[in-house]
Amino acid sequence: MKKILFTAFEPFAGRKENPSLHVMAALKASAFPGCRLYRERLPVAGAAVERRLPALLAKVNPDLMVSLGLAAGEASLRVERFALNIKDYGIKDNAGRSPEGEPVDPKGPAAYLVNTDPAAMAAAARRAGIPAYVSNHAGAYVCNNLMYAAMRAIELGGLKTRFAFIHLPLTTAMAAAEKPGRAVPPSLPLADLALAVQYAAKSALGKGTLFTI
Repeated sequence: MKKILFTAFEPFAGRKENPSLHVMAALKASAFPGCRLYRERLPVAGAAVERRLPALLAKVNPDLMVSLGLAAGEASLRVERFALNIKDYGIKDNAGRSPEGEPVDPKGPAAYLVNTDPAAMAAAARRAGIPAYVSNHAGAYVCNNLMYAAMRAIELGGLKTRFAFIHLPLTTAMAAAEKPGRAVPPSLPLADLALAVQYAAKSALGKGTLFTI
């Protein structure tokens, strides 16, 4: 059986929920015949993510790892293409750290191109009827931190794991719970987000190649 590792982040930035956790929980093993699903909740703390990822990947040794994160304000899925060797948070992570312009790994390349096909994944999500597009990079907060650390661990560990990162908008339920008087951010129903991730992940089980810059 092929192994698929899904990761999602805990809530952050004052929110009590993170849609990535809800989507990860909503994914059904029956939707991935011939595969075994693994799920991991990760902290929104760059240093902790960097420590945990190599051991997690070595333990599971998945064929595919799909990480999910929140991009509040987005109106669609955003499939990321590059991981940058930079930590420039802007806001504190959940460990109270806010690095400015620090490398994720001083010995690593400037960037990694993910070894899946973001365009194909976005197209698969759209075939499910859910808007999705490709983003060239995930910013410089903990999501990018995770992407880089994952690709670095795959390279240094000699793993054949294919990796993808998908940013999600708020769920409709989360948007409806925003404080009255504030502009309501874009959102999509949880069921639609889970279906889109399902389609995108299944498309990513194809062949991948590791690229560094």
